[in-house]
Amino acid sequence: MGGVVTAVLGIAAVYAITWGLLERTLAAHGVGPWMRTAAMVTASLPLFPFAGIRPLAFGLLAAVLAAVLALHHRRTGSRWIWLLPLVFVIWGNVHASFPIGFALLGAILVEALWARSRLPFIGPRPRTRLGPFAAVTALSAVAPALNPSGLRLLAQPFFQWGGEFRRFNSDWRPPDAFSETWWFFAAFLVLTGLLLVLRRGRVTPVEVLVLVVVVAAGYSTRKVMPFATVLAPLLLAHPLATASAARLPLPPGVVRAGAVLAVAAAIGVAAAISPRTLDGPTVVPMPAAARDLVAQTGATRIFGTYHWGAFLTWDLWPDALVFVDGRFDLFVPETLSDYLSVTGLEPGWRRILMDIDPDALVIQAESPLVRELAQPGSGWRDVGGDSIARVLLPDRARSA
Repeated sequence: MGGVVTAVLGIAAVYAITWGLLERTLAAHGVGPWMRTAAMVTASLPLFPFAGIRPLAFGLLAAVLAAVLALHHRRTGSRWIWLLPLVFVIWGNVHASFPIGFALLGAILVEALWARSRLPFIGPRPRTRLGPFAAVTALSAVAPALNPSGLRLLAQPFFQWGGEFRRFNSDWRPPDAFSETWWFFAAFLVLTGLLLVLRRGRVTPVEVLVLVVVVAAGYSTRKVMPFATVLAPLLLAHPLATASAARLPLPPGVVRAGAVLAVAAAIGVAAAISPRTLDGPTVVPMPAAARDLVAQTGATRIFGTYHWGAFLTWDLWPDALVFVDGRFDLFVPETLSDYLSVTGLEPGWRRILMDIDPDALVIQAESPLVRELAQPGSGWRDVGGDSIARVLLPDRARSA
């Protein structure tokens, strides 16, 4: 329990630093307390389905820090930009979302090149120092390679986004229309659109470009949604500041109380819906009874529900091996296809299960596979479990 508590407190601290940095940056741009609160609550909505003890928290912090440094240099020419390669080294070692930072730096670099040309330029020209920024961008592009996996890590995000594995992980698929995740992101987009329409603050083409890219990426891959929403307030700082200029005839105490209530309501919504981060059975509680029972059977080849694979492996290895253990990108696509075929009772699933040749199954109690194998003559028998998971053994185990 102590390890879990420490992890929870650590992740909470990372989120606190991220939102604190975002809030202070918006305040420095003249965004008032009401609008800062509204922007941060709105930006936090798509994060709820992904909140938890996940490395995504570190990726969000790195994204906000990189955006703050890059956008600050764009406005002021600050030398703090030389910290960016270090940020990307850390980013690459904690989360594979660093290509989002590549897109941001690339857009600012193109803008700087355009501003130095004789082509028409919309809006105020940036103060980006082209030479230093180009050098920083080049260093940042290779900085994530300073990790135990070397250059392979640079290709990993693109491999996941464009490869066959994407269809096996719900986090890498587009959000299902009208799902909880979809509604949160849609609410964010509606409020962002209203801000741009009702408050005609100055938004430069590069800010619009980056915003469109991250929003489109969010709709393409739902795991990118939180990054789109935490970067949006930084990209739209000027419209937010102009919206803050509208004075409300309310006492300061009422404004502070409203901010507290807004944040409390957002936290309440997150607690009420408790969405899962991946398609499949909830990971809490774990199938402890089924784990203990299958250990008593002496099974050495276990076919288990994907989301419980790591839990079973942790306690049963090396005496037993589990198919598969929840790390989707460590397996070839055919392995995951076989898993989906068996659990989905797709044509040929019995032959595939026979080829896998497990001597025990640990599957969620209400799954179609359990119901099918519970039928007489299936070649399997249910030997126990609970309402969470059931343990099934092949009939050959009885004869043996």
